[in-house]
Amino acid sequence: MTSYWPFWATAPALAALTVGYWILLRRPLGVSGVLARFSRVREELEVDRGFEAMEADPAALEAAMAAMTAEAFGMAPEEEPSSMEGPALPTAPSSMFEAATAPGSAPVDSPVFEEPRGRACASTPALGEHAVFLVALVAGGLLAALLRGTFGVTAGMGQGFARLVANGPAGLAALAGGGVLVGFGTALCGGCTAGHGLTGCGRLMPGSLLSTIVFFGAAVGVSFLLAGLA
Repeated sequence: MTSYWPFWATAPALAALTVGYWILLRRPLGVSGVLARFSRVREELEVDRGFEAMEADPAALEAAMAAMTAEAFGMAPEEEPSSMEGPALPTAPSSMFEAATAPGSAPVDSPVFEEPRGRACASTPALGEHAVFLVALVAGGLLAALLRGTFGVTAGMGQGFARLVANGPAGLAALAGGGVLVGFGTALCGGCTAGHGLTGCGRLMPGSLLSTIVFFGAAVGVSFLLAGLA
């Protein structure tokens, strides 16, 4: 394997990967959000443990919420205040309750929570699952480079980067500054080229379409500016 795949093969494969990822997992295929989670590992692990505890013992969760309610309002949920100052609040006629509880009457249906559908995301995977995702991402790139025979450690980013930007320590500094700007941009607009440009645009989300137009337009403008300064 010494050349890149043709566009007519890579485009359908990339589309199937990004759209299929959303259909199967109900999560956008992005990288910046996953990396951001590892910048606050302790907090993310606490959140994961909290979700695990909620799923393992719903009764304990209900008791904890009742205790928090009592602490916040100064009384247990089943208690009622003995007296209240000010005008009495209007009460519903007793006939309404009698009709609701009369023998043979249809029970009043309580609201049923339904899982959001459409564009709503599924719950965030555990931190370990995202760690596997990042490791597989690096391993996939390494495997592709080995199969193409292009893997190697080189100084700088190549002749094109050195000609337009810099090489050596100056080039590394430019890359570090660019990484900071990319991180700021992805945090500002809630996604990166993968999350917005691939998954978001594939789902025709207006925010992703606008974000993609902005960062690709900025990239084209900066490339022309560097070419003119070179």
